[in-house]
Amino acid sequence: MAQPKISVYRFMAAGCNGCDVQILECLVPRYKLADLGVGVVFTPEEANVLAVTGGVNIKTMEELKSIYEKLQPPKLVVAVGNCALTKEIFDKGYSMVGPPDKIIPVNFYISGCPPRPQAIVTSIAKALGAKLEEKEDYWATPEEYRGRHEFDSEKCIGCGACAQVCSSDAIELTENNGKRTVKVDYGHCSYCAFCQDECPEDAIKLTREYHLVFTDRKQASVTTDVDMQKCSSCGAYFMPQRQLKRALERTEEKVAEYKRYHDYLKETIGVCLSCRRKISNIKKAKQLLSRLSVTALQK
Repeated sequence: MAQPKISVYRFMAAGCNGCDVQILECLVPRYKLADLGVGVVFTPEEANVLAVTGGVNIKTMEELKSIYEKLQPPKLVVAVGNCALTKEIFDKGYSMVGPPDKIIPVNFYISGCPPRPQAIVTSIAKALGAKLEEKEDYWATPEEYRGRHEFDSEKCIGCGACAQVCSSDAIELTENNGKRTVKVDYGHCSYCAFCQDECPEDAIKLTREYHLVFTDRKQASVTTDVDMQKCSSCGAYFMPQRQLKRALERTEEKVAEYKRYHDYLKETIGVCLSCRRKISNIKKAKQLLSRLSVTALQK
């Protein structure tokens, strides 16, 4: 039997074994890896591509280094699954030393928990510069499949509800230069869709796209930015502009009579928490609350 031009050796470096099962699924004939000249070998000396799953612990670290040294050129390394990107749920384990790219060079990152076999196969094809004909039904994504996130930048108010409900700690909020950035990290995301379900503005959706392969782990993410509001008193950025605007709109939607105090309400919420504690602002806030209370009683 002829030696395949791409020989893959797989190594589990500390994980749940889910990604290994998906790699084995890739070997069935319907995914056509053999047509691309790709085959799996049983010793690293025979391989020129290494597929690594898991986050790497103390016991597997030296073995991973040894395997990499034994690979044949071009020594391509593919990190398969979230644990191979970030160590995922094993991140805080006392024995963990990874992820793999801290131990050996990594060329491609395939996110997922676990990734679909189709994603792994198309990623390998991409690495080879080959084109797969994806005509058969099994290449299509299921109707309710949850894949890459898509932000509606016009709807997102930067409130952070998505980050609060994220069960995988995959969503991070950062603030810099008058912008709040909402970032989904695909090294942690389990595609549970909690963020989509809980977003009050329907600003985030999970699409059916599953081809999530990256050449840089830092790029394994999707982001959106919103403008921050400056405090009218001290000038410091303190909250997204759209979130403040939406809060005011909702208040007036709930109690129509409050619209007459629109300017007062807008002025009050435009002050940061620190400045609200100042005596002069407390007096203004109490005056506004008194007006609102009277209006509510009249209603």
